[in-house]
Amino acid sequence: MNKHLVARSILSVVLVLGIQVTQFAQDTSNTNYKADMEEEHASMVGLVRTINTLEGADFLQSGSYESWHALLGRHSTDLNRWLATFYPHGPNAHFDDAREIFPGWSLRLNLNADGQGYVLVLEGTADKVGYAVLSDERGVGRECRYIQ
Repeated sequence: MNKHLVARSILSVVLVLGIQVTQFAQDTSNTNYKADMEEEHASMVGLVRTINTLEGADFLQSGSYESWHALLGRHSTDLNRWLATFYPHGPNAHFDDAREIFPGWSLRLNLNADGQGYVLVLEGTADKVGYAVLSDERGVGRECRYIQ
């Protein structure tokens, strides 16, 4: 009887330890994806901060905020410098005037009719969690994800 009790105890310990080890094992493909997404999310936050800074400078100079098209025209050097430094997907990338500013990133910059405010949404279109960064004329950014 004691042999069976000892065998069951050992089996129980092995099963519990086996479950604990597999719980902490990492799937390298998932880990790489998460690291890539974290880098991309940080880049998106950086771009929103850059746009907020450019919008603030334009507002101080002209008394109104600018559209994305106007920002690209007036601040192409600043935006391209940001792109070359922080965009994680290669040196040949360039901003587009369309809603998808480059592959995988969608930008909406809506101005108030009087030019005294704006709402900015930068969304990762290839992201599984629906990550987006929101901001407005106050310059405060917010991170968002899909509600599940």
